[in-house]
Amino acid sequence: MRRQTLVDLCARHSVSPVPPDTRNRRFDGFSAFVDVYVAACESLRDTSDLDRLVLEVAEDAASAGCRWIEPALSLTFYRGRFGGTEGTLRALCRAAERAENQTGVAMGFVLAVERQLPLSEAMHLAEVARTASASASAPARGMTVHGRPGVVGFGLHGPEGGHPPAGFEEAFRVACGGGHGLKSVPHAGEIAPVPGGGARSVRDAVSVLNAERIGHGVLAAEDGPTLDLIVEKGICLDVCVTSNHLLRVVDGVVNHPLPRLIRRGVQCTINSDDSLLFGCDLSSEYELCRRQLGMTDEELVKCAAASFLHSSAPRELVDRALADIQAWLNDDPNAEEV
Repeated sequence: MRRQTLVDLCARHSVSPVPPDTRNRRFDGFSAFVDVYVAACESLRDTSDLDRLVLEVAEDAASAGCRWIEPALSLTFYRGRFGGTEGTLRALCRAAERAENQTGVAMGFVLAVERQLPLSEAMHLAEVARTASASASAPARGMTVHGRPGVVGFGLHGPEGGHPPAGFEEAFRVACGGGHGLKSVPHAGEIAPVPGGGARSVRDAVSVLNAERIGHGVLAAEDGPTLDLIVEKGICLDVCVTSNHLLRVVDGVVNHPLPRLIRRGVQCTINSDDSLLFGCDLSSEYELCRRQLGMTDEELVKCAAASFLHSSAPRELVDRALADIQAWLNDDPNAEEV
């Protein structure tokens, strides 16, 4: 969400107080981040708000060079105003179709569980995710985007401490098992304390939830065997450098482990996380990785290619993007920016 949009929606719906502007500020803890996030969700009150939000997300993604995005949804915080989980997903899918028509940016949603909520909520979302990802039932339920299933992944958000992956094993089996094509994409190895440290959280996400991608995962850098595991299994880490800095996961941008992870053979993508809270976008993150982390063109290209190879984007979109990424590396003047 754009900051001005948040201000506008709060004024329109008499939501007070307006959440503070946290862009480029370091948070005192993860709970402070969650408080602002949940407060922003309160500004979403009718379907025109969702339409505006999704269109602006696509417009900003297009400006940053994106062709495909997978927004992660915490519907629990606002679905009650939009007809429940399925009603909200239908509204978002309609908005995504219109946004793709206007911007050219295609998208599929990740439906995410909040760790701190009852497990019954996780099972409910898993059942809906399975329905929304199944090619036979998604159209009938109105949960498609230009004929594609509207939900492409099942995620896990929220505080890692006290909420280990084991409690969500059954929900992930329901959502991601049985050949539905739904990717297991939990967050892990971002905010710990957890018993055994952040690397343990990453290992459990792999062994218990069969993670294919992991949101953040950077605390895996603490432990050689964990790195061996994710390299062996070809698991991709969705890395957000500015977010990790502002949430105090790392002590300063220059100390971020992304270059070490890549040089260790870990497949990584570069991401903006939440632009509203952190004040960055995808292109600025790539620039930060080049200028402050010293990453080479070849390393940046590896991340860009991984973002398509580990996505749920249509095959023809992936192939076209990979060709253009390689052409950019080869300094082909006919290459399109990606």
